[in-house]
Amino acid sequence: MDAVDVFIENRSCLDMDIYQLWLDGEIVEEICRLPFLTVQLDDTPSSKQILASYVADQVRTFHLLEKWLHSPAELADQPVFQLTDSCRTYLLEKYYTFDRQFMREILGRKFNKFRRKDFEDECRKTGVKLDSCYRQYENMRRVWKSVSAMDGCTMKNIHETFLLPDQLARDYSCVLFLSAYRMEMASVNLTKLPFDYFVSCAAEMMKGWTCTTQPSGPKGVSETLQANSEGASDLRIDKDFFYSMKEFRFLLERDAFESFRRAIGRNVPIQAALPGNPEIFRDSVRTMLTLALNVHHSKQFRLLFADITDKVHLLNLIQWVLVAPYQLSFSALTSVEKCGLAKRGCCGFPQRFHH
Repeated sequence: MDAVDVFIENRSCLDMDIYQLWLDGEIVEEICRLPFLTVQLDDTPSSKQILASYVADQVRTFHLLEKWLHSPAELADQPVFQLTDSCRTYLLEKYYTFDRQFMREILGRKFNKFRRKDFEDECRKTGVKLDSCYRQYENMRRVWKSVSAMDGCTMKNIHETFLLPDQLARDYSCVLFLSAYRMEMASVNLTKLPFDYFVSCAAEMMKGWTCTTQPSGPKGVSETLQANSEGASDLRIDKDFFYSMKEFRFLLERDAFESFRRAIGRNVPIQAALPGNPEIFRDSVRTMLTLALNVHHSKQFRLLFADITDKVHLLNLIQWVLVAPYQLSFSALTSVEKCGLAKRGCCGFPQRFHH
């Protein structure tokens, strides 16, 4: 008897509206009651049963797909579902997209194993469904476990490992950086600041303060990329660089400090907003400079955001929007950074080159 091989192909049909509702934590019964699904149905038991079966089938399919969404590299090679490239890209991007308000609530936490019920407080505060909160946290934890030990640019590692778009990969890398150092986010003044404030600041810190920062000054300024035993990753603070900043304490001396303050004033024209209070600007710059000189202490670095908002009184007097307050603060902090190693130029002010 001749053997006959039979091949049946069935391109998967996925309803992306239901997919989004599933990601949002909605259950089958709730989805079936939504107007956009019921508006064209006859009000008969058979129509409702057909709809319920359709939604349940879609949700079942998403559950089956989920194990491959956890390992994006395997999604293209899995034999069960026939998916187009654009469909796979869409599925991954939506699955790993997170609610920014929820992510703000867990920003700075260590990625320990939690249960669903452990996110009840965040669910109540943000209005995000409990299952969605748990999925988003597990996604972040999965990304952390995959890329935390990798060298190089974390955004690029996330993009290549999880096939996410650049902007989403950048947001993930910034969250991982802030959580890696357990940055304090519970200060009263910090609770009023949204997620995007910290993403912008973390991106600047990763660019200028970590082991992948490229030196642009003379040879010998920094040997971090070659000598750092932990490897070159923008999730790892350049400790040698932080310790080298202690040599800038001469900037607290009167003449050097005035030169430094004027340099900050030129970069951040904030004095015009305080015509009658030059002392406030001077005190704020001195406070920010002191923070920069002590940031090599792990506890001080962890409290950096809290210290900026609590101690720099200038930020409490001027109601700027977006990331402007932190631009002022980081102008002071990175001005010390850009000086490189402590070499005094003329007038006691350091010669400046990028670290």
